Amino acid sequence: MYRMNTWKMILVLMAAMALIAGCGAAPTAPTAPATVATPATAAAPAGTLIDTYDDALSVRNQLAYGTLRLEGTAQAVTTGQAATLLPLWQALQALSASTTTATEETAAVQAQIQSALTPDQLSAIAGMRLTNAVLQAYYVEIGVAEVRTPEPGVTPQSSSLRDLPPEQREAARATAQALGTPVGSGSGGSGTGSEKKDALLDEVLELLSARAQGK
Repeated sequence: MYRMNTWKMILVLMAAMALIAGCGAAPTAPTAPATVATPATAAAPAGTLIDTYDDALSVRNQLAYGTLRLEGTAQAVTTGQAATLLPLWQALQALSASTTTATEETAAVQAQIQSALTPDQLSAIAGMRLTNAVLQAYYVEIGVAEVRTPEPGVTPQSSSLRDLPPEQREAARATAQALGTPVGSGSGGSGTGSEKKDALLDEVLELLSARAQGK
């Protein structure tokens, strides 16, 4: 009898121990690693035109010469764009010729010109990294023998070969001949394009006028 009671006590103790073990703290579920919030990176606007690199053209001249350089590429200005851009460039030309134009007025028109171009067109122009040296060579190519170094936001103005010292006159003529665009001396009756007050804008307006007419 005593032995039976002992065994009963042992069984009760074992059951109690099993119960206690079963009531222990439940295992903690693994915690998922916290997601670290990554700040969004602000992308620079596509085709942003800057004039802070070496010998950079002004933004206005980048837009003008860049538009000319887009010709013959997939990004050339379309007929619809030309109809929008033409009056804007005409307004910019009028503002440039006025001595009372506020900087804000010019900047506003330039902004409208940029808005009329596609991001791909602006990116293409920005990628050209246009410089004053490149524009100088273009002036020689179209028959403008000599131009003054432009001030920020001002297109170079042309001057006649006959106004140059002899050595500069010969150097300008030699450069033009090397580019395959010979120019006259400026003393004859045939014009060389040097009479243009703003050759770059003239070229842009001519292009846009023709394109707006479907040419």
